Amino acid sequence: MRRFFPCFLAIFVSFFFFSCSDSEADVIAANATAVFDFSDEESVPATRLAVFFQVANEVQRTESFTVSSNGSGYYWTVSNPSVFTAMNKSYAYSVNLSPPNGENIAVGSYSVKYYDAAGKEDQFDFAVSYNEALVSAKSSEVKELLPSAVENIAIYSDSGELLFMGKAKSSWKTNEDILKDYKLAQTKRICYVTPGNTVICMMPEEKLKAEN
Repeated sequence: MRRFFPCFLAIFVSFFFFSCSDSEADVIAANATAVFDFSDEESVPATRLAVFFQVANEVQRTESFTVSSNGSGYYWTVSNPSVFTAMNKSYAYSVNLSPPNGENIAVGSYSVKYYDAAGKEDQFDFAVSYNEALVSAKSSEVKELLPSAVENIAIYSDSGELLFMGKAKSSWKTNEDILKDYKLAQTKRICYVTPGNTVICMMPEEKLKAEN
């Protein structure tokens, strides 16, 4: 989780700040991403749903929200959710909505019901879609299953701090090249992001320095 969230937030910010418009409704936009997290080259990915939604009122007044899968019937209630404000836009979010044991993130229609501290509520509908072959895939198959995805690289320190997120520099031919630019770097993860942030696949973590 510690190496996932900063990476995801960086991806989200770059896309979503320029994709919403103002409205009088409490919830005025939502962005949902199916996340596939590969721990190694042989295992199928852990899956989760990440949801960010923009609110028109003061986001600090957010009390809770519930995300429901309208097709499958399962739902998540997030009490005291994380919030942030930037560029005059306010968001509440959760990046770790895991499906019930033995289930996959359902595709199809979803609803988020938002509650503020004054007892007001609002509902916003959105959809989740992805190539369902991903749930049983290995990390080596991701590029074939997501041919339109953009490849990014996340670089972390030993403590898990995100040092860089974005497209790899053309000068980074080897891990040693990365270490020249980021002295504190310890690990990297490749992540594939589809247009619109509908799917993010996190590849297994790789060490930048050879172990002694």
